[in-house]
Amino acid sequence: MAVQDGDGNHIARTAPDPSVLIVDDDKDLADTCEYWLRDDFVVRVAYSGQAALEAIDDAVDVVLLDRRMPGLSGDEVLTELRDRDFDCRVAMMTAVEPDTDIVDMAFDEYLVKPVDEQDVIGTVEELLVRGEFKDTVREYFALESIETILTNRDSDDLHDPTVLTDIKTQVDELRATQESTIKEREQQLKRAREINSLLRTVDSVLVDGSTRQELESAVCTSVVETGNYDGAWIARYDEVMNHFTCQANAGSRVPAVGSEIHESNPIAESIQCALKNDSVKTASKDTNVDNTVIIAPVTYRDATYGTLAVTVHGSASSEEQSVFDEIGDRLGHSINAVESKRLLYEDAAIELEFEHTDTRDILVDLSVEFNTEVRVEGLSPTADGVVSAYVVIDGADADTVLSMLSPLEAIINARVVTDEPTETLFELQLVDASVLLPLVEFGSAVESLVATDGNGSVTIRVPSQSNPRTIINTIQSSFPDITVTAKRKVDDNVQSLNSFKRRLEEILTTRQLDVLETALTSGYFEWPRDSTAEQVADSLGIAAPTFHEHLRSGERKLMKTFFAERKRARENGRSKTEISSTLEAETHPDSDVDVDADVDSDTNEGSTTESEMNSELN
Repeated sequence: MAVQDGDGNHIARTAPDPSVLIVDDDKDLADTCEYWLRDDFVVRVAYSGQAALEAIDDAVDVVLLDRRMPGLSGDEVLTELRDRDFDCRVAMMTAVEPDTDIVDMAFDEYLVKPVDEQDVIGTVEELLVRGEFKDTVREYFALESIETILTNRDSDDLHDPTVLTDIKTQVDELRATQESTIKEREQQLKRAREINSLLRTVDSVLVDGSTRQELESAVCTSVVETGNYDGAWIARYDEVMNHFTCQANAGSRVPAVGSEIHESNPIAESIQCALKNDSVKTASKDTNVDNTVIIAPVTYRDATYGTLAVTVHGSASSEEQSVFDEIGDRLGHSINAVESKRLLYEDAAIELEFEHTDTRDILVDLSVEFNTEVRVEGLSPTADGVVSAYVVIDGADADTVLSMLSPLEAIINARVVTDEPTETLFELQLVDASVLLPLVEFGSAVESLVATDGNGSVTIRVPSQSNPRTIINTIQSSFPDITVTAKRKVDDNVQSLNSFKRRLEEILTTRQLDVLETALTSGYFEWPRDSTAEQVADSLGIAAPTFHEHLRSGERKLMKTFFAERKRARENGRSKTEISSTLEAETHPDSDVDVDADVDSDTNEGSTTESEMNSELN
């Protein structure tokens, strides 16, 4: 998403994620720090001084360095880093109480263990900002850090208390020569702390929210509680009624929840512009009041959920615009996640069937090219917009298929998972040219996609409270040859299986679910394995150790929940045969066990013909 100022000028986005090197012989602490930082930074870990010197390069922005390590100490590593002219900020992170000997060490910050997550993240964030300062100003803040550290100690405990006096003199002299610049940079650091604190708070409330309304309300409240903003509110767009309504708010001078945002509202035009251009906009709320409204689209990939409007005192800085641009993205991602989860929590859903003959979709095109059947066996979306599709192609030569796919920009990677005489299972990492991408973005559950000689069908499930017309319009804007053939409500009448699903969803994280499903679909659990851990991890866009971590946690939770369900079923008087039949019907829908007979009956009664359904949706 781009960021624009009030005149519509684009503001450049920030550089790629900064790099942090953690150096500590305490592996547990080093790994914990890596866990704290890895979501926002590129993190490297070294468990010794020598390993640190081998791991460092010019890409590293911040080093967290332990002082007391066997072999090469942290003090020696620091000296070597400075001798080799690495332009990185260094924070000593140690249990060694600071003394006056530290005045000769060229570090930027000093953390005394034990440290917590806020200490580590806050220090890294501040040092990244300081890295943009000129040398004399960086020296001032480093000396000020030393002064603060030594002042906090009892002077009787210092080896040479007179050194502290010398440090204070140096700090005063530097400030006198750089007064205006230092004041400006202090204000910049203060603002950066506030912004980073807001982002952490938003991340925290997004984790706790279980519904879209909860997420939107929590974000608005978090913004206002910083004390820097008068009000925050969410505008949702109703495509059917063609208007915006306020769905959540916090603070003063905001629209009432449920109220319509009329065209007469001074920021209505900016809301429409922000959504149309998918970019942050600013607007004046009232010509008689010195404030500005930042309007950030709330989106997830191609799915648009509305806008976040925040009232700022005075003008809005480019940093603030970038922050709310990021918050809009994070809120959109979280809304998409909770909407997707509703499919597992609800007993009812809407099922849509499509006739799919649009060869703009690479999967339909493959069925034409090879005059065969192409079907999707499984999907695995990643955080960077890639969807890994596990696709079976009947009777096609695997090498021929790969040679055809390799030059296509819509596929960033293709590989053979299994190659049988009659069919081949491929993993295709899609970034474009498939209806699967917008379907996944809207949180739809793709039940099936099959195409034969250019004639295909797609069946999806969406939450019962969702708006199917929005999904259909989005799909048809890219694939106009897709038509809706049926819409029906489906009910899950298998209560024990539903309970099992609910329990799993409550204890498994979204990432653990993705890892387990992708590992199963890609043949990781087969022996010999059809896919290695590295291949599956790459499909998910994560590192192999992270894949193993989520896999083991997910497996343990899955087995624990399954056996707890068996015990509960036995206590309720149900036989093992009934449980097995229920699970068998769910995992093998073509079997003779007909546990969904009532569902099918209800489904048929509630099924809508194509003409009736299109009339209803319109």
